[in-house]
Amino acid sequence: MHARHRTRGFTLIEVVVVVLIIVIVLGIVSANLEPNRETVVHDEADRLALLLQTAQQEAILQGKVLAIALERQGYYFLALDDKGEFKPMDEDEVLRARPLPRDIVISSVDIEGAPESGTPRLMLLPTGEFPPFTITLSRGNLRWQVQGTPAGEIKAENPAAAPGKV
Repeated sequence: MHARHRTRGFTLIEVVVVVLIIVIVLGIVSANLEPNRETVVHDEADRLALLLQTAQQEAILQGKVLAIALERQGYYFLALDDKGEFKPMDEDEVLRARPLPRDIVISSVDIEGAPESGTPRLMLLPTGEFPPFTITLSRGNLRWQVQGTPAGEIKAENPAAAPGKV
């Protein structure tokens, strides 16, 4: 009698199912690892709003005039010195110069009463007051705005999702 050993391998269908499962799992993992394009812009707008709130509080606590200079690729904070000149706050760990992430730009700045030419600056007074403003951060066609109201409120919002806008 011959004992026949039958070696059993995987069928083509079993291999295809395993490969399909691996592809699906890798797709889910890579989708979760890559940040949402809008989330990146939203996070930057939130960061700018929080830093502006911090600078506003710092101006009040120190009794100094602070400002933020806004450029297309980033922004930096300034303090008015004893000679009446604005100097960058390079030594401040929180209110230091901040470049924007790649592909994100400050596409527009609207500060009530600010001159149209030169680098836009938002003044933060020791009283906590500042003029109404809108700073728009963009990444392609995605937009988020940081707005300041006459009441002293600073917030980040998606202009497309704002009430009354379509």
